[in-house]
Amino acid sequence: MAKKQDSKIQELENQLKRAVADYQNLEKRISEGRSELTNFMGAELIKRLLPVLDHLDKALQGVKESESQSGWSQGVEMAIKEFKQVLQSEGLEEISCEGEFNPALHEAVDTRDGNDNMILEIVKKGYNLNGKVIRPAQVVVGQSTNNNPERSLAEGGRVEGSN
Repeated sequence: MAKKQDSKIQELENQLKRAVADYQNLEKRISEGRSELTNFMGAELIKRLLPVLDHLDKALQGVKESESQSGWSQGVEMAIKEFKQVLQSEGLEEISCEGEFNPALHEAVDTRDGNDNMILEIVKKGYNLNGKVIRPAQVVVGQSTNNNPERSLAEGGRVEGSN
């Protein structure tokens, strides 16, 4: 009888250990889920703020030379700088658009004569948030005309083998 009780006690202890481990795993999954949700909501908010940043940047680009030293212009510059610092503290980074086109970071919205696969112009800035692309940079990419037979056709040229 004592052996039966010992085995029953051992079985109950094992069940208790499994239940405690399951509970700890559940707590960990809930915590990770909350963290993911918080990160997702932060990313969504930042995505919604990016057009505001774009408009503020464009507003400053439109300021005339004579107005650039005015109080309101300098105030807007300071506000934009602080806004960018807040976004950077949340993990936002501007995507570099110098050099070669990278389809993982850039979206080609147009092509022009130029060095093949080189970025010629930035149409809209792109951003990474904590290492993930949340908005690719929209760019104009260079393309040499001798490598594009379709373009030659559009300009009145002919492709070999066509009538």
